[in-house]
Amino acid sequence: MNRKNKIKIKGELRARKLAAIRSRLIPYTDTDLSLDLSEISEFDTSSLQFLLSIQKELEAKGSTLVVVSPSESVERIVRFYNKDFLLGSRISTNEGINHGS
Repeated sequence: MNRKNKIKIKGELRARKLAAIRSRLIPYTDTDLSLDLSEISEFDTSSLQFLLSIQKELEAKGSTLVVVSPSESVERIVRFYNKDFLLGSRISTNEGINHGS
C-alpha cells in the first residue's frame, strides 16, 4: 500500500511558479498525493498541464494524484478541459506550500 501525503498550495499556480512548486513536490512523488488547491488565486492552462504531468509521473510509479477542495479558478479550468478525474473530495491538510505574489 502506498503512503499518502496531503499538501496545500496557496497563491498563484502559474507558469513562473511551477518549477519551484515541482521541486517542493519531488519528495512526495513516490506516494499517493492529495493537493488542496482551495487557496489558489490564479490557475491557467499551464497549471493544468503541470498537474497532468505530476499525475502521469505518479501513475508511472503506481501512485495517484487527487486535487481536493479546488478553488473556483482551478475547478473552472479543470472542468473546461474535461479533466474532472483530477478532482477529489474535501480533506484537511497538514502541510502547506505558499506561492502568493
